[in-house]
Amino acid sequence: MTVALTAVGCSSSSDSPLTSEQRTALEEVATAYDGAESALEKAFEAETVVPKLERWQETETVHQAALDRLRDGLPEGECRTAIETLRSVEVGQNEIRARIIENYREKRMALVAKGAVEYGVSVINGAIAAEDGVAVACGRSTVDPKRTTERAGELTTAQNSLIDAVQAAYRETRVAFNASFSIPEFVADVEAVDAADGKVVKELDEVIAALGEGECRKALTDVRELESKQSELRDEMVTAGKALDATTMFTRLDDYGKVNSNSDAFVTALRSVTEKCGVDL
Repeated sequence: MTVALTAVGCSSSSDSPLTSEQRTALEEVATAYDGAESALEKAFEAETVVPKLERWQETETVHQAALDRLRDGLPEGECRTAIETLRSVEVGQNEIRARIIENYREKRMALVAKGAVEYGVSVINGAIAAEDGVAVACGRSTVDPKRTTERAGELTTAQNSLIDAVQAAYRETRVAFNASFSIPEFVADVEAVDAADGKVVKELDEVIAALGEGECRKALTDVRELESKQSELRDEMVTAGKALDATTMFTRLDDYGKVNSNSDAFVTALRSVTEKCGVDL
């Protein structure tokens, strides 16, 4: 994700155009960065997140079983058809969720991001419209207890009880979803990384400015450009997270993986610094 200086040997330091003060300053700031970077990585550890995602899947199974009971308790007509439409959307979301869990377990984050986008589209273009159809056709929403119309009076006591059960099950899915991935916590972690990285970049800029034209300065400038892209993507992740736009947030996270400290581009840039500047970053 950013510069992480390690101790340099005598042979490399003697060939380095950097002063000992410059190397020390960068190393101290990079050390402070390590904690923030670790926090960000921990937010996405498969060992931590996958069990929570599996719990979300379990609550969705219970929720969908409640929908099935509601459907079976309704006569043929608009309300039952609306419930069946909603249930078909839920089945499609089950498949997406299962793929997200498997890809997360295998740490295929690019596919996790793709699945998150697909899931977001299914909510916007499928679930919301289907739920609106239920509220109109049945007179009651299966997710919002406050949303009712006059048609609610057409439901029997037993049918109302079945809708109550669906709403209760839906609330459990929301609890499990929120527990599986805390957007506010993730935003805080990204902001902590950004704050720590700002100090590293400041020192890096000072070192670059103090160097004359040459291969070392060019190598450090290449690292600095990747840092700028990281910062831009972190800002976009924070903005999306604060807007609770998980789809955009995961998409930017996918982009971030292409320039972070584990990316080919960044590893190559660091290798160049080692070769051209005589220091390990």
